Amino acid sequence: MKEVIDWIVNQVLTQWIAIVTAVASLIIWKKDHSKLLVEPDKVAQPIAGILLDDGRTIRNEEHSMQHITMWLINTSANDIGFYDLRVALSQGEADYYTFAKFTYYNKLKGTRPEALIPFTEDGESSALLAIALPQANYGTVPAHGFVQLDLIFHADKPDDNGVVLMKLALPHSLMGCLRHSRFAPKWLHPKVGYVYSETEETARSFQVKEVRTLDRPD
Repeated sequence: MKEVIDWIVNQVLTQWIAIVTAVASLIIWKKDHSKLLVEPDKVAQPIAGILLDDGRTIRNEEHSMQHITMWLINTSANDIGFYDLRVALSQGEADYYTFAKFTYYNKLKGTRPEALIPFTEDGESSALLAIALPQANYGTVPAHGFVQLDLIFHADKPDDNGVVLMKLALPHSLMGCLRHSRFAPKWLHPKVGYVYSETEETARSFQVKEVRTLDRPD
């Protein structure tokens, strides 16, 4: 038995560099494969309007309607949630279209957005773009999957300081759970004032370079 223990100790002592490297590689791999990749457009594009499934159009006639496509890519083996999705401009937070905006109040209840209407040099384009409005300011991205979100908001002037913000739900950390467990020894507990959170906030910048509206019909 002593020979076996001596052999194990000798292996650990002689291979400690390889062991540390392997552990570090595993930690880095897990970190890189457990986060949501957030990739929005860098420049917002003005659009002429939103085509609805009942044939009506939400026209861009008063405040320039801007469009950003954002991709949420989940390379991990677990579903990852996001919430508190916001769009901020220099003059303040911008209200973007979600399905919650389609109400009796604005006579849009029961309708669904069908497509975006781009601009041409002369006005509205006849070529339409597919649209995927957020259901709400939160959602879930499936494991090994992706979600497309089209953020439609208004801007009155060009802006170089646009930001898309959201909070991401992180996978459960075994060490974090252990440190906050009532069964953990006192020396393992976090320091007083430490806030345990399994979320993180991410921010992605974009620009509004062109503001444009349609002419109102007489």
